[in-house]
Amino acid sequence: MSTGSENRIEELAREKMEGKSYSSIRNELAESGMSEVDIKDLIRQVDERVLGETVKQGDRDRAQQWYRTGLILAVIGLILSIAYNAGIILAYLPALLIYSPFFAGILVMLYGRSLRKKQSASTDNGTGAIRRKRPFK
Repeated sequence: MSTGSENRIEELAREKMEGKSYSSIRNELAESGMSEVDIKDLIRQVDERVLGETVKQGDRDRAQQWYRTGLILAVIGLILSIAYNAGIILAYLPALLIYSPFFAGILVMLYGRSLRKKQSASTDNGTGAIRRKRPFK
């Protein structure tokens, strides 16, 4: 695929992400003189690009949400732990029960962070593990 058509796909995908409908994109392409088959292929490629970007954005949001949830849980656990050690609240409960929200929050934060690292590592479209071990014949 040439870089000109790749740029065109990027441009159309950006327009679609900004809210333009496929019918208006299709009409503009038809007015520019493209054949129906070319329009169909171009729209399919734009749709794949838009869906890919939507999935990536959803994954980023989900990882960020896990991280924030863990942070909030850890802060609540820390406040509970300080209040427990000061003897202000819940002095009759076992210490493990009081400290567990803090440790759970730390674990959830680590999970969110690992999701972010996994996503940033997966954006590298290299040759893959198999091709690194065994070159082309």
